[in-house]
Amino acid sequence: MIRVLAIISTVLSLSGCVGLAVGTYGTFENKEESFSISSEKNSFEYSTSAETLTKEQLVSTWGEPDQISMVGSCEVVAYNDGFSWSGVGAFLVIIPIPLLAPSGYDENRFYFINGQAVGLVTEYGEVTGGLGYMCGSNECSGLAGEVNKDKTRQIQVPWCG
Repeated sequence: MIRVLAIISTVLSLSGCVGLAVGTYGTFENKEESFSISSEKNSFEYSTSAETLTKEQLVSTWGEPDQISMVGSCEVVAYNDGFSWSGVGAFLVIIPIPLLAPSGYDENRFYFINGQAVGLVTEYGEVTGGLGYMCGSNECSGLAGEVNKDKTRQIQVPWCG
């Protein structure tokens, strides 16, 4: 019985990837100009035809923000969306070994001018660099240096002048 439980817990802890690599983990940002929020906090949809969100609608739907600040001509209303993680990890054949620590909070930052939303910046965690060879998600590749080069570490907000 103990062997069966050990096998089941081992299989459940595996990520489905195979390789021999080390990597670093950090935060990236994404910006949106058209979006709508849902009644569930930190849940929104990207849209090309969303009507303009007001600060009052956001606060009445999601509650009081975690932070309010000013950037240029924008009032920035931020909601924490879980911890952001930084650190390194190793992948030995099929076993991931993360060495991560919380480094703050991922945020959803809404930018308002005169109470009307003009943009949204969301933060999320992703691998930032690596060294080794990995197979996963139906593709294999060698890693050497910076990865996810098509993603932005810090967004420049054009809305606030």
